[in-house]
Amino acid sequence: MVKIDSYNDIEQFLDSVKAFDVSSNPFLSYSFLSVYLKHFPKGDFCFLNILEDEELIGIIPLEYTLNSKILRVKKLRFIGYRQFNYEQYICRDEDMLKIHEIFMEYIEKQRSSYVLNLYDINSASPLYSILYSDKRQKAVMGLYSCPCLQFTDDFDTFFKTVYQSSKKRSELKKFQKKVSELGDFKIVNVEDKVSYDQNINYINQIYKVHKERFADVYATSFFGSEKMRPYYSELIKSLMYGEKAHLSLLILDAIVIAFIFCLTNGEVLIDWIPAFDPAFAKYSLGIVQYKMLFEEICNQGKYKIFDYSKGSSVYKRKWAKEETINYQFIFNIGKCNPIAWCIYQIEKNKFQFKVYLREKGVLELIKNLLGKLLSQKGKPEQYKVILNYSEDNKLIEEVKYPAIVKYPVDTRRVILDALYQGGKLISVENKEGCIVAKLKK
Repeated sequence: MVKIDSYNDIEQFLDSVKAFDVSSNPFLSYSFLSVYLKHFPKGDFCFLNILEDEELIGIIPLEYTLNSKILRVKKLRFIGYRQFNYEQYICRDEDMLKIHEIFMEYIEKQRSSYVLNLYDINSASPLYSILYSDKRQKAVMGLYSCPCLQFTDDFDTFFKTVYQSSKKRSELKKFQKKVSELGDFKIVNVEDKVSYDQNINYINQIYKVHKERFADVYATSFFGSEKMRPYYSELIKSLMYGEKAHLSLLILDAIVIAFIFCLTNGEVLIDWIPAFDPAFAKYSLGIVQYKMLFEEICNQGKYKIFDYSKGSSVYKRKWAKEETINYQFIFNIGKCNPIAWCIYQIEKNKFQFKVYLREKGVLELIKNLLGKLLSQKGKPEQYKVILNYSEDNKLIEEVKYPAIVKYPVDTRRVILDALYQGGKLISVENKEGCIVAKLKK
């Protein structure tokens, strides 16, 4: 016998998820949801517990975007709209079809008409084929490509497959060597409670890196903003303690210069929030960090697939040769309600127009414009940089990156560009707002 328990209480929902934490999707894990709903508790939620013979077999986490008793129309979508990269029902994969059919039958029996906007359904998810085959869905739209790659047990083989040109492979190795020549350079991986506790000082540095990297870009995650710091700090800790995340850090003399924050889904790593110190632009640090992470993964053999997730940026295509796609499905279910039909049409046309703008690059232009406008607020003080080269052959102690990391990105970049040419930094001084860097060839 099937029973559906409908409720809107967050605590009841989290208790259910904690007791039934079976989904392989990290966005729908208790580790993620408990923190997300603590910091974003507002919403007209609609949680459905699906029970069969009194046993919980599925949870459907939804929220209303319209809930009108007068119009007898309800609009529903999954919680975490545009915050979760992938959405689906919380259940075992083998029960996905059963949960979907129970949900659809439940909706069809209601007095109101329902417009369902099921967003960010990945083509690799078992729910995708179910929704695509469901004749009740009225519209389906492709949203984002999600580039991905498969690892081999041997990094050299993998590297040669991705970069078939030996010249390109040598160039990337050269960039990595150039960074390593600046000081004590290493990669640190954080993926559980022990490694989190050991590296908390490094983790606290990643927000600054992200803020500087995306200073001129409208980053929808707002990962580097002070306002979002409590949320992300708690989320990272919760995911690490629950072993649902993998954080790769590139460290130069105890300073984090790049990171890749991934979520884990069994043997799959999902790239979520990456950033690198933009002062290292000449070193191609963004590509170097992926190269070093992939080398670690191949050597460890723990993960088989790296999922770049939403977006098809150029740097992703340097590595990824395959892709999945995120889709949106819209349902209009219920009585022949003309108001519901109009709402469905508006919803469909709105998102079709948005997809069109994305394909034409208009949304990217808008994001870049917003980023530049926001970057003008609180821009750090700029310094003039003077580079003095010494011909003195005496052995002088070299000044390391921590001595200049306090200066703005543009200042650091000038000095790092000079070091890229083979110089050594032997002193750096701030003389009345002018940075004088002394180097030795």
